[in-house]
Amino acid sequence: MFCVLATSTACAEWEQNEVEVNSVYEVGSGVVHVTKEITLTNKDENTRYWQGFYSSLNYPVPPDHSNLCSYDDSSEVKFKKGEDGGDYYIFTFNEDVWYGDSYTFTLEYDVRTDPIYTTFTITEQSDSGTVGLIVPDNYETCLEDVDYGKENLQNRAVYTFGNSSFQEFPLRIDCVKTVDIMVASEVVSLEDRNVNISVEYRKGNDEWAQDVLEKTATNLPLLEDVWGVPFPGNSNLIIRESSIAETKGYDGFNYGNGTISLLHSAGDRVLIHELSHSWTHACNFEQLWMHEGYANLYTFLVLKQTNPKKALAMKSELEGDYDKKEHQFAQALDGWSIPDEYNSSSSEKIGYGYSKSFVFVSDIYEKVGFERMQIANMKLLTDGSVDTSDHISIIESISGKDFDQMYANFV
Repeated sequence: MFCVLATSTACAEWEQNEVEVNSVYEVGSGVVHVTKEITLTNKDENTRYWQGFYSSLNYPVPPDHSNLCSYDDSSEVKFKKGEDGGDYYIFTFNEDVWYGDSYTFTLEYDVRTDPIYTTFTITEQSDSGTVGLIVPDNYETCLEDVDYGKENLQNRAVYTFGNSSFQEFPLRIDCVKTVDIMVASEVVSLEDRNVNISVEYRKGNDEWAQDVLEKTATNLPLLEDVWGVPFPGNSNLIIRESSIAETKGYDGFNYGNGTISLLHSAGDRVLIHELSHSWTHACNFEQLWMHEGYANLYTFLVLKQTNPKKALAMKSELEGDYDKKEHQFAQALDGWSIPDEYNSSSSEKIGYGYSKSFVFVSDIYEKVGFERMQIANMKLLTDGSVDTSDHISIIESISGKDFDQMYANFV
């Protein structure tokens, strides 16, 4: 006799056998409790006629887990960490699984989360099964566009998903605890007026609010300097700590009316990018590549002053993403658009447009130069609506250079 090791990381074993996983993710205060009932059915032809059996299963467990345990109907199921350093454990069965037989065991673990923002990813590796999500009523839940059932029970909602929902893309779950909204404010003196900045935030996140307030007060004058144009936005600027539902799946969202939604997890780069949109909205750009290309360019220029290392990382990331995806998508920027709501299935193409527009606008900036680019910016803000032909006309008239071929290559 010999023992065959079933492994979740080797496709052949998953194809030869059937693995059913029924999972439940239960949201709590600062923790998600995960329970998985796993059934392995031995359908490996190599083990027919009592030639062998399965006695263990390799199964992935997230690296940030705690309180891992496993058991079957009779006793504890022993496990150990994978020896190659992978994010999986080897679970040793309490009985041998011969050809045609099945074995079921349960594993449980916790994943720590922020007390207010419960964000995690559901990834299932199995041939069949279901996923349940239990969320208390005092949480707001945001789900991507996937099929699910929902049942409202006492003090909680139960969502159910089929196994097919997780086969191609992991599902991101965002749950936000309902708490009181607070406000922190500061008046910032800019080039031609004072602007009142209000940060609306969830009670308990005072440190986050003060950080956003300070960085907004620092970055707005820097944006004025690099754009060469006074802040054109509303004199009352509101920045709201928002859920993923409010930002439509993006890290931040500038509504163009003096209000910005910002995820609690968003960093400096996102904040500066959304502040930059105060200028792009004022330019009345008709093409998305102008809005996003300019917002990213001036985010980069501000980061060069405040955090040069982060600025270079941003530039390298966007240029690398463009180089990697240009052959795959090869889309003209005039035809680039993004969905109203961000989802993982379209994330690659969305990212490609952001990176390509940054590369293009950055190339224009390098060829035109800092001072002439500022003159062009003033013209863009006073020209009314700006389409591609308006844009190239302004850039060529200010720089005295021919950009026809460059626009043809990108736009």
